[in-house]
Formats: sequence, structure tokens, C-alpha cells
Amino acid sequence: MRILIILITVIFFGNNTFAADKTSTNHPIDTPAVIRKIQSDFALINKQLSFYQKKTKDVFEMSAEGGEVTGYYNKGVLKKIHCIFYGETGKAEADYYFNSAGLFFLYKKETFYDKPMYLKDFKIKNTTETRYYLNGDQVIRKLAKPIASSTLSYKEIKAELKPIMDILSKR
Repeated sequence: MRILIILITVIFFGNNTFAADKTSTNHPIDTPAVIRKIQSDFALINKQLSFYQKKTKDVFEMSAEGGEVTGYYNKGVLKKIHCIFYGETGKAEADYYFNSAGLFFLYKKETFYDKPMYLKDFKIKNTTETRYYLNGDQVIRKLAKPIASSTLSYKEIKAELKPIMDILSKR
């Protein structure tokens, strides 16, 4: 009789007959491990930049004073985009990093001048830097220096990236 009870218990709990649907369960990620992988991939791409094919486009429609978008390709696969956009009183730079899963890291740097850049002796008033660590379709960590109150969502990052990708895809 004990063997029968043990067998029924094993079958009952082994099948998880009353378990919730496993397809809707969110699987937590090991955020520190994912961030270490992102940092490793980021460093590798930057180390190998000189071996990648470069495609640079001048852009005038995306900022007041123009700018430049450069794509870095490894055997035809986009690895990094470096953007620089100029304004009268500053400039914005953005680096987008890609792996086989898509966009995984974004670095943004904004520099503000004390007066328009075309005036003599302009100086840098302040600089902000923001790093976005991305996994799947979400931002898993944001680091800002100095601490910024606004944060881009994954959806906003993708919306910013779309016109840049369109520029690089033009012949």
C-alpha cells in the first residue's frame, strides 16, 4: 500500500497537473551576468573597430548645425553606430552597439557650451553621459552622470534609432 501511495504522489507531482501555464511565466535574468556580457561585447567591438568596414553619412536634417552618422560592419553585419549631431550651443553623441540579438547597449554624451560655437572662446558649460544596458526589449540598467531624472524607455530608444538606421540604409 505504501508503494502505491508513493507511486501516486510521484505521478501527481511529477506531472504538475495543477501547475499554472508555464508559457506566461517571466524568467528572471541574472542582471549582473548580463551586464558583464554586455561590457565584454562592448569592449570587443571597440577593440576591433579598425578591422570593420566603415560607412559614414553626413546628416543635416537631424540637428541645427548638421552631423555625421557612421556605421561599423563586420562582414556586412552592423556592430556599432556612432552619431554626432551639432547644435549652436552644444553637441550630442550616441553610440549604438549590436550583437546577434540586436541592440544591446547605448552610450549617449551631450556637451553644452556657454555660448554659440561660432563665437570666439566658447567653453564647455557641462556634459552629461548616459549608458543604457539593454536585454531583449527592456532597459535593464541605466547609468547617468551627473544623475539625470529623465530616462529613455526601450521604445523611445528604438524610436530614436529608426531614422539613424534609415540614413545608413540609403545608398
